[in-house]
Amino acid sequence: MAATALLSIRAPRRRAQARGVATRQRLLQIAERGFGQKGYEATSMNEIAEAAAVGVGTLYHHFPDKRALLLALIDDWGDRELERDRGAAFFERYLGADPRAAVKADLSARAEQLRRGGNFQLVLMQLAERDHDVRARLDRILQVRRERLRELVALGQARGVFRAGVDPLAAAFLIQNAINVTAMEICVHRHKELTVEVLIAELTDMICRYMLEEPQ
Repeated sequence: MAATALLSIRAPRRRAQARGVATRQRLLQIAERGFGQKGYEATSMNEIAEAAAVGVGTLYHHFPDKRALLLALIDDWGDRELERDRGAAFFERYLGADPRAAVKADLSARAEQLRRGGNFQLVLMQLAERDHDVRARLDRILQVRRERLRELVALGQARGVFRAGVDPLAAAFLIQNAINVTAMEICVHRHKELTVEVLIAELTDMICRYMLEEPQ
């Protein structure tokens, strides 16, 4: 009898916790879309609560203020970004028969991501230029990505795909920053002298000439 009563108490509690997790995730999704569309400063907590169909008190229950929401959102977004590039498949697609095609496909996919729904990422890039906490969280994400890229370079060298004389960490740093600076200049600073397609082709050529053992 006691066990049955205990189970009857725990079941509603678990359902309430599950609803709380789902609500928090929905709020993060709505905030990401709002910040991406209107910018961080122009998006209010009331707008986020209304779009998520919850009371503003519920929003403040999960996040005490908009800055706490932003920082939690960066961590959530970063976890999703880093999960995407995990595992052996991340390495192997660059070490196959056509590394050049893999590099171009990856750059094209990232450009399309920015075009379709990457405004939040661009907002973060802008905020990072003046906000230490945002910059620190983005740096954590970039550091993990840079370490994975370093591992990729070292593995490619061991297999004879990448040039043996290249320093893996320096290569990871240079490639990562070349991609990020290009994205910043085109998407944030709005330089329009070159098309995205031309930049992808030239950036692919630059990376491959630097990294590949044999011209492709």
